[in-house]
Amino acid sequence: MPRTKSTPSEETAGFGVEELGDAKKMERLYCSGRQVPSPMGGFLVALGVRGESDGTSTVLFECQSSSLRYQLPVRKATRTEKSKVKAQTEEGLDPLCPRGEEGPSLVRRGTDWFCPRCNIKFGRAV
Repeated sequence: MPRTKSTPSEETAGFGVEELGDAKKMERLYCSGRQVPSPMGGFLVALGVRGESDGTSTVLFECQSSSLRYQLPVRKATRTEKSKVKAQTEEGLDPLCPRGEEGPSLVRRGTDWFCPRCNIKFGRAV
């Protein structure tokens, strides 16, 4: 059977595993560098982050106690977050991720600022 190109509506976002519940709380924990609790007990270990075409990203986790995998959708940057990063760069500071506590420092990828932890774009680098 010949392969055909899939349309954007047919493409699946994420890694194809179960999504974590209480996404906002889990995102806050992950972005601030804290341990994310597993639904099966214990904690989750981040295996990778994938940027999605709509500006969001998806984090793949593995449970330390059960080896089950979960995914966490991470929302795209808000205007407030982008303005915080812009203010930091205008002051001549190395911008920090507005979602994390004390960082991490944003990295420059091309002409944009990205968070290395959550792979979210927080604005254009000047």
